[in-house]
Amino acid sequence: MRETGLTNPRGRSIGEVVVLLLVDPDAELSSAEERFADWVEWSPAQSGVVLLDVNVPYRGHTRQLDALIFTRQRCIAVEIKGFRSVQHGTLIIPPNGPWVLDDGEVADIYGNDYNHDPVRQVRTNSLAVKNWATSATRRPCFVWGLVVVMLLPGQDVPSLQVDAHPEKTDIIVEDFDVFRYYLHRLDDQKVQWDADRVHTLLTRLGVAHRYDGRRETIATALGEPVYPDDGVPGAPPLRCY
Repeated sequence: MRETGLTNPRGRSIGEVVVLLLVDPDAELSSAEERFADWVEWSPAQSGVVLLDVNVPYRGHTRQLDALIFTRQRCIAVEIKGFRSVQHGTLIIPPNGPWVLDDGEVADIYGNDYNHDPVRQVRTNSLAVKNWATSATRRPCFVWGLVVVMLLPGQDVPSLQVDAHPEKTDIIVEDFDVFRYYLHRLDDQKVQWDADRVHTLLTRLGVAHRYDGRRETIATALGEPVYPDDGVPGAPPLRCY
C-alpha cells in the first residue's frame, strides 16, 4: 500500500515539470507494480500523468489495467508483469503462444500460458481504452501498448528476442534507463492530448478526486502553460509553445 494517491501536483518549484502519479491509497499493488511506481517517481523532469490500477469500460463490462499513461504525445496502456520464479536466459516473444526462455521453458510470468500471453492482454486493453476514449470525447484517438517485465533478485535475463509483435506495442524488461528513454523520446512527436481531454477522461473514470478534481493540476503535469488564474498564484507558464 502506498501512502498517498497524489504525487507532486503542487509541491513543485516554479518552472519544474514532474510526472503526476495517481494511486488509490488503498490499492494493494504487487511488488512489480510497486517497483514500476518507483520508476515513475524517479523519472526526472518527465511530464505526464500515470494512473495505476484502473478499470475502463469494455463491451458492457470493465477491463482492469495495471497502469495508464498520458503524455501530450501519447496515451499508453501498460501491463506490468513479474516472474514467479527465477529463470535465466534470453526471453523470446513468439508471434503466437506463451513467452519462453532460450532453453525452451515457458517463462514463469503472471498471465503467460497457452491460453494467454502479455502481448495479447495489452492489445485487448489498448483497444478497450481506444474505443472508450473515442466514445467519451467524441474524438478519434490512438492508444499504445507497453508491457513492462520486472525480474526477481538475482535473475539474469540479458536480452529480449522479438521476431514480430503488433504495431504500437512495446516491451521493456527490467531496465529503468530504457523506460525513461521510452518516455523522453516522445517529446518531439506531435501533440495529441491536452489537459481538457485528459481531465475529462479521468473524471469519467471516477478518479478525479485523486488530484482534487483540479484541471490545472493535469495541465501542470502535462507541461502545458499554467497562468496565475489557473490556481497557481504567481506561476509563469511551464513551457512556451
